[in-house]
Amino acid sequence: MKMTKYLSLLLGILPTAPLCAQWELNEADGYRLIVVTDRPDALYAQGDEICFIVTLEKDGAPVSGDRVAWCVTKDTWDPKTEGQVAMRDGKAVLGGNVLHEPGFFQCMARYATPQGTELHAMAGAAVDPEQIAPSMPEPKDFMSYWKREIKKQAKIPMNIRVTRVPYPEDPSVEMFDIQADCQAGNFSACYAYPKGAADKSLPALVTLNGAGVKSSRLYWAAYWAKDGLCVLDFNVHGLPNGRPDSYYRQLEDGELHNYFLFGRDDRNTMFFHEMIMRLLRAIDVITVQPQWDGENLIVQGCSQGGAQAIIAGALDPRVDLVCSEIPGMCDHTGMLVGRVSCWPKLVTNTPNGKPDPKRLEAARYYDLVNFARHVKVPTYVTVGMIDSVCPPTTVYAMFNQLPCDRHIQQLPLGHVQSGEGENNSRRAMQEFLRRKRE
Repeated sequence: MKMTKYLSLLLGILPTAPLCAQWELNEADGYRLIVVTDRPDALYAQGDEICFIVTLEKDGAPVSGDRVAWCVTKDTWDPKTEGQVAMRDGKAVLGGNVLHEPGFFQCMARYATPQGTELHAMAGAAVDPEQIAPSMPEPKDFMSYWKREIKKQAKIPMNIRVTRVPYPEDPSVEMFDIQADCQAGNFSACYAYPKGAADKSLPALVTLNGAGVKSSRLYWAAYWAKDGLCVLDFNVHGLPNGRPDSYYRQLEDGELHNYFLFGRDDRNTMFFHEMIMRLLRAIDVITVQPQWDGENLIVQGCSQGGAQAIIAGALDPRVDLVCSEIPGMCDHTGMLVGRVSCWPKLVTNTPNGKPDPKRLEAARYYDLVNFARHVKVPTYVTVGMIDSVCPPTTVYAMFNQLPCDRHIQQLPLGHVQSGEGENNSRRAMQEFLRRKRE
């Protein structure tokens, strides 16, 4: 098993820069607020002292005397320490932070300029992240459950309907709307490939949507198709594509509001069951398109889409490469061991203060820490050091279960779809396809 870790910033342009990050607005009215760790790679061992260095400048010059509020947390959760510190020559060192377990600390700093603008900055520190373990074991019937569900869907004919879609934004790309049937009901996607592509000439890419209620992304399919791929992008709700934005907003504010919590008391009614059935149908659909080369199939997504990428790699042997950016759905049961859990917080407490047993049990069948154990193909993951939506501890709990050729890139970011993450996926795809051609 090979594991590669990318810790430099800006795609390797600044290999000696501290692993720091900005959080919300960190520069205004001539002032600039920065937080970094005292180690360039922000990597520590259990028991090490972690020092966060706060810098405050005005027009590029250090500020002295002004006070900056700060807060240090484990995964932006608990425990929390906070206070204020007076700047001296533009700097303040916040030491004494020690973690005696694998995990992450984050430091948040806040400063109000004389004009009343509030600046924020944030940095994260990793403590033995490769030792972070899942909070619960895999259910004994985990894979047998999913194999049964896959067999059920296999009995449903795809009934694919393909309609050419004008795409004047890029005449070099052919674009189609695809509708099909699946266990979850309707399947809705767009499909793109370079104009003039011969049959059986293109690697396939399934791009996976983050959370939300929206159309399949024609622009995103076209964007990746220009890299010489046939691309399928589907929406997890089976909604018609190309409607006005108001159509999707009305659904998101109405009947699909907080859809990701629907049915969470039971593994069979959980919304994510529906999502996974559409995910697997997407692979069925793209692998019968004439442009596919019949050999190379990549999945790529961010957040909810990053979760789908891991799930596809676990459940469908046709997948050859997994690119998962800041994935959600990792370690839903972290509260059992005093840790934060990941989006979408499926497990809530009952009135007695204990996790709801039905939701706890159902969530285990949708937890990436369990899917990860069954991924056998190269997998590239990104993780945000200051991500409070998909906290880094949860992502590492998943990543550490991957038994395959695995790679992780730590980003000095929160929960954002970033150019760094996208470039990590693109490099992975290019290297994978280059090796296949050799």
